[in-house]
Amino acid sequence: MTAYTVNPGDLRTSITLQEPTIATDAGGAQKPTFADVAINPTIWARWINAHGQETVQNAMKNVQRATVTIRYRSDVLSTWRVLKDGEPWNIISIDPVQDRKRWVELIVERVKGTV
Repeated sequence: MTAYTVNPGDLRTSITLQEPTIATDAGGAQKPTFADVAINPTIWARWINAHGQETVQNAMKNVQRATVTIRYRSDVLSTWRVLKDGEPWNIISIDPVQDRKRWVELIVERVKGTV
C-alpha cells in the first residue's frame, strides 16, 4: 500500500471546527446551537469540492459536498460541523487515513435552500 501524502502547501483553507451545544436565551428557553471546539478550533485544511456531485432534490434545495483533509486529530466527531468562510458544513464521514495518525479526511455537506 502506498503512503497517503499531502503537500503541506495544500493546507491553505482556514476552517473552524464546531460542536453542538445548548444555548439559553434571555427568556430562559434552551435551544440547540454550535460553538467552537475547546482545543484548536481554527485549523488549516485541504478543501476539494466534489464537482458534479451537487444534487437537486427539488427546485428549492441542493446539496454540495467536499472532501476536507486535516492533520490528524483524534477528537473529531460526526456530530460536529465545519465553518468555511462563515458557512456551516455538516460532517457526514470521518476517515483516519490508513490509520497512521497523520491525516484525517472529512466528507462534509452543505444544504442550500429549503430543507
